[in-house]
Amino acid sequence: MNLGIVPDGMLERIALASGLLPTPLVTVTWGMGLSRVVVAAVNLGVFDALAEGERSDQEVALAVGTDPHGTRMLLHALNGFGLLRRRGDRFRLAPDARRWLLSGGKRSMVDAVRFVGLLWEQFTDLEDAVRHGVTQDFHRPGRPAEFWRAYMRGLASFARIASGEIARRAPLGGPPRSLLDVAGGHGMYSAGFCRRFPGLRATVLDLPDAADHGEVLVAEAGMADRISYVRGDLREVEWGEGYDVVLLFNILHNLSEADGRWALERARGALRPGGTVVVLDSEHSAAEGDLSAAAGFNELMFFLINGTRALPEETMRGFLLGAGFTGLKSKRLLTVPLAVMLTGRAP
Repeated sequence: MNLGIVPDGMLERIALASGLLPTPLVTVTWGMGLSRVVVAAVNLGVFDALAEGERSDQEVALAVGTDPHGTRMLLHALNGFGLLRRRGDRFRLAPDARRWLLSGGKRSMVDAVRFVGLLWEQFTDLEDAVRHGVTQDFHRPGRPAEFWRAYMRGLASFARIASGEIARRAPLGGPPRSLLDVAGGHGMYSAGFCRRFPGLRATVLDLPDAADHGEVLVAEAGMADRISYVRGDLREVEWGEGYDVVLLFNILHNLSEADGRWALERARGALRPGGTVVVLDSEHSAAEGDLSAAAGFNELMFFLINGTRALPEETMRGFLLGAGFTGLKSKRLLTVPLAVMLTGRAP
């Protein structure tokens, strides 16, 4: 998946085709603008203020408690980016905004957008991180509760979309009775498996701050009686044993390669004989040549967050084989097109 420039009219098409349009400048300006404008509109409640129908800029400002002139400028930007429709000084939601950017919507990505707002903080120090090779741990102790709330709810937004397909397509060899979700703080992947398998009970292992907010999300999903939490760093607490399934979702890219190999060995020890490990992580091609936008951006983002990197699929397969897993399978998912799901059986 790549982002690109879509010209509005014939003159812009000619400029783009002729090579006279400074596309890097357009990309950096529009990309920055669109991202920051949407984060601000979500945080200020602008989309929710238009949920019931068309409103004037003055009415939106009154509803969200903002300056009328500043609000009008923000609404104009949202209209320009195609997220609002405009008629005079009145605005209404465009279909994409109504589908994805309302707090109460069935497919709401509001919490995910707020999570993107957290990532903006990491990227403000990008030049220093590149100059010195030193980054600040995204998961560092002392973060305020609101950070963890936004973080867990943001990740949960993505997980709710994908959890059903993952639970359906993971080759488990039969209905599981017990599942360990390592670093699965928000609990939504565990909830997806529990919905798929009525007899399943899940345990989520994660940092105390993540677990505190995950328990709230699990309760909201009606799964508090089937999903329990173990608090602690995955490198320091016991994982238990005898599980039918162990999930390692979006965790290997947060670990060093040595810790990644160790995590797969630990997963094998936590499984019963014949149990299944399921790994989900960002796609990355080890081949020489150009990277996809997702692979290149993930390389940088994980460096900024933890000083780590996205791993090639072959590297992750090597971790699985080195830990003794057999029958490895790889799947691509419709709901997570930028990731790969790997599974293996414990001997």
